[in-house]
Amino acid sequence: MAKKFDELLLEAKDLIARGKLNDADGILGPLKNEYPLSQDVARLWCSLAMRTDRGADVPAYAAKIYAHVQNDFHKAHWAHVLGTASFILLDLPTAHTHFVCALNHLMILAKTGKVPPQREKTEILQPGDNVFVSGEAEKLLWTTCAELAKLGIPAFPYAGTLLGLVRNGSLLDFDKDLDIAVWMESWDACCAALEEAGWVRTPMRIDYANYRDYVHPELGVTMDVCGLQARGKQIAGGFSLPGYPDEYQRVSIFPKFDLIQRNSEYGQVWFPRQPETILTAFYGDWRTPNPNWDTVISARNLESFTLLVRCYAYHRLIQCWLLGDLAKAWCYAHQISLKDPDDVLALRSRQWMERALTRLNREIPVWPKNQRQKRVYTRMVADLFHEGHVNFLQAARALGTHLTVCVVSDERVMANKGKLPVMKQAQRAAVVAACKYADAVMTETPASVTLEFMQQHGFDIYTFACASEQERQDKRKLCASLPAEMIQELPYTPGISTSDLVMRILEGAGSKETRNQ
Repeated sequence: MAKKFDELLLEAKDLIARGKLNDADGILGPLKNEYPLSQDVARLWCSLAMRTDRGADVPAYAAKIYAHVQNDFHKAHWAHVLGTASFILLDLPTAHTHFVCALNHLMILAKTGKVPPQREKTEILQPGDNVFVSGEAEKLLWTTCAELAKLGIPAFPYAGTLLGLVRNGSLLDFDKDLDIAVWMESWDACCAALEEAGWVRTPMRIDYANYRDYVHPELGVTMDVCGLQARGKQIAGGFSLPGYPDEYQRVSIFPKFDLIQRNSEYGQVWFPRQPETILTAFYGDWRTPNPNWDTVISARNLESFTLLVRCYAYHRLIQCWLLGDLAKAWCYAHQISLKDPDDVLALRSRQWMERALTRLNREIPVWPKNQRQKRVYTRMVADLFHEGHVNFLQAARALGTHLTVCVVSDERVMANKGKLPVMKQAQRAAVVAACKYADAVMTETPASVTLEFMQQHGFDIYTFACASEQERQDKRKLCASLPAEMIQELPYTPGISTSDLVMRILEGAGSKETRNQ
């Protein structure tokens, strides 16, 4: 019995997903001839063609479907397909024209009060399934960097990978790939070494001269390799298309930085001596997480917002809008507006999405301002957490925009006070972390608060409160190397202390006499 139309489409879709493109073409080719105006067939065939060397055939076919469909949602979809195909073919002016057309159809749709249905989000991986959470991806990163270092190739963590390692001490849980960079002088050697080590190069729709994708066949982890080169007193990266005009390039600029070798569990690896220099150039306020950040579009160090970058931004904005993810689409429109405040199309798109989000009772995203943060640091025991602790943390947080609290170890409390705290360090840290005034909690820091430590973590102010003059002298000694403007003493809350609470407990806290004291 011959397979039904729907069954053939499902089979072709499955074959494309599994990478069996020739088999999928064997199904879709005849269907395309039999049903030349079927959107279902056309979607799959165009998707297949843009993954192979038949991308040049897509525009003519997609244009026929665009002319045939009637409503604005389908018009927007096929204008997006036309734009994507032209983008891949590096006809950027034509791609831009089609993307503008798609956005105009989506805004017409929004004016009628309609939005595309929101697709269900994919299931979130459990920690055991996520190699970025389990540590397998980080192990693979250091193993790869160590092997390259042995070959004299100074490859080092970069972009989101570097961000996670510096900000969190590990890779970002929600990351999707590894990022490494290498000087262009070592580019060919690096790529050859990766393939020799078993990494498989992933075909890219646009073949950039300084950017490649690889996948690890066993773990399925993808890795982006970025080539950097010195340019005067700066370092340049991005996407390079030699032989094309400036509007076809994506150039990102960094201040000069050095690499150092450091030990890892898998051997010596290369690492930036000044990682904060790279991260600040790239992200601005890199210490404030931004889940909607898009590396290609959001980067703060773009030399200019070229046509290439604009096409990337329009492509992703339209894609999210068509999928009904208005919040994500709003973020792309907002990013375009940040890069080019005169982009009326992006501004209008953002306004229409805000109306739709409000009508649907969905939250409008809050985009971090990337402004200079004022970061406050303090140390405390926080034993038997009480009102005085809360008052102190509230006052400390009011000194700036972010508060990091070091909950000192049991051993350090013993050394300073001659007795152990009632609560263990992990318990005390958990209570402080639950306080709304603490943005971050640390448990391992140097005994003294040095200028180097403050600068390393981007702290602007060190603050404390003292119950006695002796305690004030002790705390001043800990931060003696800091300039006066970085030190801020706060008032101590009278009438309550951990020692008082301990005495009340020992004397029988449940008795009426004790409660009245």
